[in-house]
Amino acid sequence: MIYTAPDGHIIESLPYPEVVIYDCKCEEIVDGIYTSIETTGAATEIGIQQIKIKRKVDNNNMTIEIVMSSDKELIEYQNNNKLI
Repeated sequence: MIYTAPDGHIIESLPYPEVVIYDCKCEEIVDGIYTSIETTGAATEIGIQQIKIKRKVDNNNMTIEIVMSSDKELIEYQNNNKLI
């Protein structure tokens, strides 16, 4: 999967459990640690793919860490997010 950094750089994830780290400048973002998850459909046996994103902001500098979810995490995600 891909993720766009605040400076426009495209970051491409690596297969689980590899971690991709990217540093960039950022403005108007309060210092702190921000986490999110992005999920999309995929032509795989499980049918989805997902990245976990951790952004650490300190004094207008951002370090982004991206790791793909494991198959186990994807199955748990699907089981916990089924429509009733």
